[in-house]
Amino acid sequence: MTSTEIFATAAHLHVLLRRKTGRVTDTEWMATNADYARAIVRFAREKAVSDGLDELLPWADKLETASTGMGAPVRKPLLQSAAEALRAAQTPAPPASRPSGFADPVPASGFRESALPSGFDGGKRTDTDGPDTPRYVGGIR
Repeated sequence: MTSTEIFATAAHLHVLLRRKTGRVTDTEWMATNADYARAIVRFAREKAVSDGLDELLPWADKLETASTGMGAPVRKPLLQSAAEALRAAQTPAPPASRPSGFADPVPASGFRESALPSGFDGGKRTDTDGPDTPRYVGGIR
């Protein structure tokens, strides 16, 4: 059974349980966690017997069949993941190639330099200022 079919079965059983018993389930968790799926199958069978809800039984059987082949993704232990991350961080990155003429190790950002020139007077324009003289907030006074 594919993961799509397992999810569809879990979703159908979820809707039936919600409508017939008021039980809210987690469809995604039911489709990926075999223990949770078995617990929901057990609950559905109990309700089918105690409340006479026979329509739950075929869907419980389908989910039980699907849950036998279902497995949670294999995860690395936290210690192993942390060790790999530390090793990757300690490996020096290859130097980036830069065009000639750039001595600064910080890459260009694409934005105009925002530092104010020395002796900046707050942006007041005089008749001797050129068009490239910085102004206070683009000229708003």
